[in-house]
Amino acid sequence: MIKRPLGLALVASLLLVLLGCGGGGGGGAPATGNVAVVLTDGPTDQYQRILISLTGIRLIGSGGQVDIYDGPEITFDLLEMSDWADLAFNTKVLAGDYSKIRLFVTQIELVDLVNNESVVLDKLPANGKIDLNPRGPFEVSPDYTTVIKLDIDAKRSFQVVQTGNGGLRFRPVIFVDIFQGDIFLPDRLVRVFGEVDADSVEGSGTTDPADDSFRLCDLQLISQSNGPSIGGPDQCVRVYANGSTGVFDELGEEASFGDIGPGELLTAIGFIVDTDDPDAFLGLDSVALEIGDRQPSAVDGWTTAQGLVTSDPVSCDTDQCFDFLPDNNDPVITTRMQPATRVFRADGVELDQADVRDGDTASLDAIPVGDELNAALVVLSTAPGSGIVAGTLDDVRDNAPFTVLDVMTDIGGLVFVCVDQDSDMVQVLVDNQTVTVFDLLDPTILEIGSTVEAYGDADSPPSGCDFVAAQVIVEPPTTP
Repeated sequence: MIKRPLGLALVASLLLVLLGCGGGGGGGAPATGNVAVVLTDGPTDQYQRILISLTGIRLIGSGGQVDIYDGPEITFDLLEMSDWADLAFNTKVLAGDYSKIRLFVTQIELVDLVNNESVVLDKLPANGKIDLNPRGPFEVSPDYTTVIKLDIDAKRSFQVVQTGNGGLRFRPVIFVDIFQGDIFLPDRLVRVFGEVDADSVEGSGTTDPADDSFRLCDLQLISQSNGPSIGGPDQCVRVYANGSTGVFDELGEEASFGDIGPGELLTAIGFIVDTDDPDAFLGLDSVALEIGDRQPSAVDGWTTAQGLVTSDPVSCDTDQCFDFLPDNNDPVITTRMQPATRVFRADGVELDQADVRDGDTASLDAIPVGDELNAALVVLSTAPGSGIVAGTLDDVRDNAPFTVLDVMTDIGGLVFVCVDQDSDMVQVLVDNQTVTVFDLLDPTILEIGSTVEAYGDADSPPSGCDFVAAQVIVEPPTTP
């Protein structure tokens, strides 16, 4: 396996993951590789919906430009993906080296359901043309699968403009990771919604659950709220179930793999893996399979709800139940975890049902039944270190194994911010033509006077450090 994590941030509140898969051209035709897009997001406290509209996604490299999507405006809800990723676009592009991902964003709407208010941002920097520049070129090849993850941090992407109108500044932050080989996105559950291919169900007649799998086709972006369907009947994922996968029917009750029938609508949630299925571009090692339609197309279908756990689990019949308060301030609702309901952290670590505790922020994949929610999956939110240092770069120094950024804070104190190879650093440049985000390998190139935001941990820092940064966002000095 080749793994090349690229910590990259972007200036637009959006996220996505690109996945390339083998497929060559024969008879002299140019070689191609599949590229898919997966979207994911970090949570925000202020808004319950962030609607991103775009008309295009493009790869740019030494061999030219290729479009992953170029069509009518598509809108999706960023916060539908706070604790997981959604598989979205998938297309074949010319094989070769690419160095830039360009987004064409047309509008952003921030919706506060608690106060029934919304803010529409339609005058975006550089008219919404955003270039993401990873640390180096990445290859789309017919010989292996490439996964490029763009993870948008909604909380840090919008700032109140310090002027008299108190308006919002759009400064989205996206982190990029590229994976190649047979393990992809090990730290993020991925949701895929589609239709079970009629001729693809395998293993339901055997006694070995490791044989259980099927092909999920005609894929649809779960978080999409309007625009054309971006899936096709020939775009499929091979879904694997290994015996521990929770299977749930249209009422959210436990079922078995044998209950999955050809042509059924189904949501599969799990981890992306490689596949030897020639008719699927990816595999999914599933942890939950949900038979039936999803919101908003189905009034009573499967849905994803974010909110707050307001009680510890207690026994209810043979299950475990807890109280849950959705983010949109609905009344508290009893949530039922059946024996097959699994619990994960948002970073992909599996937990026990007893680890769900009063006060946890969580996302539920569930279906409403009467006055309860039947949960197929519970994901407890994780957030990077909550500490923040903001100010102006005064100096850059070496203090191996760290590079130290001397930051003069907004309140006038000097803080020594330490970064290393595990720190994600991005520099955001804005002009009239394009918003460009560079992933930084070498912090020593930063210009003194730059604006710095560092997020991380100030507890027990090593010698020479006041603060160890997990993420750093840099903007160059403003020219008069």
